[in-house]
Amino acid sequence: MEHRGNERGRLRLALTRWKYIFVAVLAAAVVFSGCDQKPQQTSSPKGVLRIAFGSEDSFQHMYADYFIAKFPELEVQIVPTEDIYGQGKDPLKEYMKLVDEKKPDLLFTNSFDYDKLASTGRLYDLSPLIAKDHFDIENLLPAAVDYLKIKGQGKLYGLAPSFSSSVMFYNKDLFDRYQIPYPTDRMTWEDMFRLAARFPADGSKAERIYGFHMGYMKSPQDFADYIGQTQGLSLVDAEGKKLLINTEAWKRIYTMVIDGYKSGMLQWTYSPENKTRYDKEDVEAEDLFSVGRAAMTISNIGQISGLKQRGASFAWSMTSTPSADPNHKRNPNFYLYPIFSIHAQAENVANAWEVVKYFNGAEAAKIEAKTSVELPVRKAFAKEMDGHSLEPFYQVSYDETTQASYNESIPRSFGEAYRKVSLQQVSAMMKGEVSVEKGLKQLQEQGQLALDEAWAMAAAGK
Repeated sequence: MEHRGNERGRLRLALTRWKYIFVAVLAAAVVFSGCDQKPQQTSSPKGVLRIAFGSEDSFQHMYADYFIAKFPELEVQIVPTEDIYGQGKDPLKEYMKLVDEKKPDLLFTNSFDYDKLASTGRLYDLSPLIAKDHFDIENLLPAAVDYLKIKGQGKLYGLAPSFSSSVMFYNKDLFDRYQIPYPTDRMTWEDMFRLAARFPADGSKAERIYGFHMGYMKSPQDFADYIGQTQGLSLVDAEGKKLLINTEAWKRIYTMVIDGYKSGMLQWTYSPENKTRYDKEDVEAEDLFSVGRAAMTISNIGQISGLKQRGASFAWSMTSTPSADPNHKRNPNFYLYPIFSIHAQAENVANAWEVVKYFNGAEAAKIEAKTSVELPVRKAFAKEMDGHSLEPFYQVSYDETTQASYNESIPRSFGEAYRKVSLQQVSAMMKGEVSVEKGLKQLQEQGQLALDEAWAMAAAGK
């Protein structure tokens, strides 16, 4: 459950980075084009556009130049959203309250909030606007459109210019050194574990080579949860009332993971649960692949930048992530950001649509592709990075079961309680104090008690 919160934070950072890049490139384009070209006559939207955004200052810093250049006749009014965060506040509920009261025209949503806003009637169906203007939606990544439609219960309530997915990175030099065949795009998790086990688990802890390492996994439990998510497994039933950890499917996963860590072919870097800041040494320890000490890792597009920043000199390549899916396209790290949506009761729908349309169009994608390290939903503008094709990132489809392993109807208090008991059981498994079978049985019993208690507290209003 913590993984979801971490991803939400990463999406906010990605959104901020995207906006900085876009504005900088656009401003440069305007300056240089103005030196040798006459202004083109374009139909620019006029009137008012009310945007739900962090603050007036942040908008001025990130977006003002863009609107002056592209939409000079729009009067932008900011509806600040910075106060939805704070101790004891539920950001989504606070955001919905703000949207209901202030009724902004344009909303910047994300993969976690989009469906909630859509299912509660707060977003405008874009399909009629797309059809009217012949917006070329067929050139967008199908997985992105599928995601938005599935979450919108068949309707399209938003468009997103960028997405995130993950791939398997592998160190070709290490595989060649030990004469081990490269990973393929048809691997199961069992295949990957067998491949990782072929690397010798010897040498000091500071120098040894690991078959696989995935950063920011604070416990083997995190890796087990991740694998379960790729296979569409849930921790609880659809109603959120029954824990489902003591099953044969979870037993197979935990057995693989525990055995892998105990044998030394896998490595995780322990860090305190409450640690929120990472220094240079922490970051390097979380990325053994980039320093040449892990044969394989699973990561997003940011891994390429990490390899460059750390001066990686070895040959590397990418393939699809392991999966139990026959089509090998499920990806639990598939997210969209930012999702541009229009409020269902917007007074200035036409103006909002012009902004949404532009940011998700070919012109904006072309500008972003010049300097951004994000993955454009418009594949035509996906460039190579460091001589490597980005095609593996685009071999993804949206699967609702893969993304639905976290049931948000569960009371928040359950997450912390469950993690405490699960870490205790996983620690006992790692030390050999209990078998995986017994550990999961005890986790089922203790976790169910925690779940029942969380519901009881929620019913009592605590």
